[in-house]
Formats: sequence, C-alpha cells, structure tokens
Amino acid sequence: MNENSLKFSFPPKIDPLNVFPISWPESPKITYDLFALAKAQLWDPETLPWDTLRDAKLSAEERLAIGYWFSILCIFDAAAPPVFAHALIEMFKNKEEDGVRKCFSTILRDELNHEEICRKSTMICLPGNPFGPLEWTPKTALEKGAYNNIQWAYHNGARYWEGYVKAFDKYPFAVMFTSFLMGEVAATTLFSEMGKAASIPVYREVFKLVSRDESRHARMALYLTKRTFPNLPQEQKDFITKQLRAGFIFLSLILFKPFPGKFWELPDTFLEYHNTLQDAAQSGGLGIISLKAREDAWRNAMLKVKKTVEAYGIEFPAMPEVGLTGFEVAEEDLETIVPVF
Repeated sequence: MNENSLKFSFPPKIDPLNVFPISWPESPKITYDLFALAKAQLWDPETLPWDTLRDAKLSAEERLAIGYWFSILCIFDAAAPPVFAHALIEMFKNKEEDGVRKCFSTILRDELNHEEICRKSTMICLPGNPFGPLEWTPKTALEKGAYNNIQWAYHNGARYWEGYVKAFDKYPFAVMFTSFLMGEVAATTLFSEMGKAASIPVYREVFKLVSRDESRHARMALYLTKRTFPNLPQEQKDFITKQLRAGFIFLSLILFKPFPGKFWELPDTFLEYHNTLQDAAQSGGLGIISLKAREDAWRNAMLKVKKTVEAYGIEFPAMPEVGLTGFEVAEEDLETIVPVF
C-alpha cells in the first residue's frame, strides 16, 4: 500500500480527566516493592477462628459491647472501601503514577478485609445476628443506648462522606491524604497492642493482621508525602495543618476517646453509653487498651508526622489532648476539612 495515498481521520480529543488513553506513568521502585509485599501478605478473613467468638463465654452486655465497638469502627473501616475506590478512580483520571495506583488498589483490597471483620463481628455479636449495625430492634436500656449511639455515629459518617466526595474538586489527591499518614502510623501501634491484649483468639489474629496492613499503608502514605510536599504553595501547607488536626479528632471516636463538639455532632447521652460499652467490651476480651496507652500511641505517631511535615515548612497543629503544642486550629475550621482515614 502506498503511504502517500493514505488519508487517516482522527478521533476527537479526549477529556484530560477521562481514564483514557491508557498509560502507565513511571513510578519509583518503592511503589512496586510495596505492591509486591501487599500481594505476599494477602490474608483471608474466612480462615480465622470465628468459632472462638461464637462460642466465647460472654455476658449479654459484653457481647453487645463487642458488636457495638465494631459498629462504631465501621465509620472508618467499613466505609473505607468506597473511600479508596473513589480515590482510585480519581487517580486514574489524573494519570497518577502506575505504582501508586497499584498500591492503592491493594489498600482497597485490605480495607475490604477490614470491612469483613466488622461485618462478621457485628453479625455474631449484635442481638438477632443482623445484616447491618442498625438492622435490629433494641430492647434493654443498654441496647437502646448502643443503638442510638450508632445512629449518631453514622449521621456524622454521612456528613464526612459528602464532604470527602466534594473535596476532590478542590484539593490535590496527595494533600488530601496527609491525615491518612498519621492515622495509619497510630493504628499500627494501637491494633498491634490490642492483638496482644485480646483474650478471644480470633481477635488476637485479626488485630495482628490489621496492624501489619496499616504499617504497609503508612509506608505508601509517607512516599506520597515526601514526593508532594517540597513544591506545595503556602495555601496548601495551611490546609495540611488543619487536615492533621481534623484527622485526629475524626479518628479519636474509636481509636482514642470521643470529643463531642469538635466536628462530632453527638447527643449528651453519647459519652455515658459509649464508655459503659467500651468497658464491657474490654472485660469481654476484645483487647481494648487503656486510655493512657492509646494516648501514648497517638503522641508517638504525631511526633513522627510532626518531624516529617515541619521539614517541609508545614506547621503542625496543637494537639492539647495528648500534650503537644503547635499551631492553634479554630474549631470552626474543622467543619470545612475532610480527614481521610
């Protein structure tokens, strides 16, 4: 065929934010190493000894409390699959590095496992073995208090989700995920210690595996941080300061202690029932560590992240709840920030 006689027609230009054309933007080796590690460390919740929870000699209050604890954890771990699925779509649209996309696909897979832990725990422990943390009818005063707390927790989760989706139109992906780094660093320690403290065998396994996942997630978040922070404008640096503060307050509900009024819209009855149920879950063998141990884990995580962000000229926020001074973030600013867990 004579090349000079060929007359090609060309398709219209593709929107830059479409996932097409297909490409695999170059990534550093660390991202592929983490991707390979995630595949090697993949685990299956179905293989864990769930009979040790079903057959555990728990009081009705202790069993309810364990179901309640995982119902609250659902705000983070059961909502994480859509959070990371949405992020993954945005990464493909914005032609993020191939290795980063692959790593986030494994984080999504990990979070599906964590969601499954929540599902199994709530179905085994909540009255009537429901297919959802609100799909049962409370009868006793403690059950009604637990149910009402879950309702309010999910009200706040819904507020979070709406803000999260909208935030992708305003902020770069890596900047949004700054609070993810601190949460993962803290969660690595918290879940590891819970695994050691748990007396129910399935949770010794669960928390050990989840801690290992969180450690790997933190390494990915740290890579994004070091890649992105050197060239940030001041406006985005200021946003990160607020993001770190909001991330701690958001995760504190279950991984530290609730702070009503600081982002959280909670009724006056919330704390009393939450503390009673958390104590019952602890006595039942869930492995909840002391408030002092939780505070220490958060402080250590914050000090690590503080060192990282300050190296790039980003102010670390004051965290008086764990005894750290820093930039004072106004309470009203927390309403406009979207933490990522």
